Amino acid sequence: MQEEIFGPILPIVPVKNVDEAINFINEREKPLALYVFSHNHKLIKRMIDETSSGGVTGNDVIMHFTLNSFPFGGVG
Repeated sequence: MQEEIFGPILPIVPVKNVDEAINFINEREKPLALYVFSHNHKLIKRMIDETSSGGVTGNDVIMHFTLNSFPFGGVG
């Protein structure tokens, strides 16, 4: 993935562990959205705390976009 994807595509990036996932995210430009799927709520909180993106949603997609009070469009 070299460019932003605007469409009904959900890239799945396999990683060996949470540290590798966090490093993968942090080594690139900040994403507009980050979706974390896990039954482990501490893991979701860690992803929120240790990464930066335009919006994070746990166990769902696009929810942050549906709330008019939340900013959307990048990290500022």
